[in-house]
Amino acid sequence: MHTAIDRYVVIGNPIGHSLSPRIHQRFAQLTGQALDYQPCLAPLDGFADTLAALQDAGIKGCNVTVPFKLQAAQAAHHRSDRVQLAQAANTLVLRADGQIEADNTDGLGLVRDIVHNAQTPLEQQDILLLGAGGAAAGALAPLLATRPRRIHIVNRTESRAQQLAHQHQKLAQAHGVQLSTGDLNQLQNPDGTAYHLIINATASSLQGDRLNLPDPQQLLAPHALVYDMMYGTAAQTFLQWAQSAPAQWGIRSRDGLGMLVEQAAEAFLIWRGVRPDSPQVLAELRAQQKQ
Repeated sequence: MHTAIDRYVVIGNPIGHSLSPRIHQRFAQLTGQALDYQPCLAPLDGFADTLAALQDAGIKGCNVTVPFKLQAAQAAHHRSDRVQLAQAANTLVLRADGQIEADNTDGLGLVRDIVHNAQTPLEQQDILLLGAGGAAAGALAPLLATRPRRIHIVNRTESRAQQLAHQHQKLAQAHGVQLSTGDLNQLQNPDGTAYHLIINATASSLQGDRLNLPDPQQLLAPHALVYDMMYGTAAQTFLQWAQSAPAQWGIRSRDGLGMLVEQAAEAFLIWRGVRPDSPQVLAELRAQQKQ
């Protein structure tokens, strides 16, 4: 008899560009796990029906990407503390009894990529977070846990940034982090704060839009890191803004490929109980990008 192979998917719209199937199949090879991982395109108004169909088909787990992370959190019967705070989920466990467990590994992957892969410590640093949607929400709690000095959240609709900050205020106080908000359309630096890290968590890169940002010298400290959660060509418009700073400032720019690999490794750990060699897979993907 043939043993049934556990099946997993990544749900999104669009989804054809996703590297997640390649990443998880490589994780499976490296860890000796037998599984199948495929992309799943869900209609924009059909996430719940798609999820139900996947459960009926015996799918063991899902990654969830834009624009369904908020709906994924709402669909779950059991939510991790990270999901409770962010109100967004990117990792689902579909149990045989019909129950759904939700977690959010985005922020864990982001922090691991910045701290370990980019070797950028965040403790007592000043961080500017662009955006207040599901991506930013998933990142905020793990960022707070690194104990930066300040995180300033800006969004085109400032009330959403204020809501996100309010949800995380107790956690910020527990870690001694100053949490503030502002309007992305009127991004200024009146107190002279020079940010050591700027993270683009908006949908601008995915949509090919250019953010209306001041000159990078007005916002960035020397040797700062500018990070876009998107990867590849989608991130280039935002990263070009950082690269317009004078070379002597030593500004570094990084796309979100490492975040993608690291959040996937955390999801793989949740599903399979083993953490794959994420730096090896990231190095392989970077090498393929250069070919």
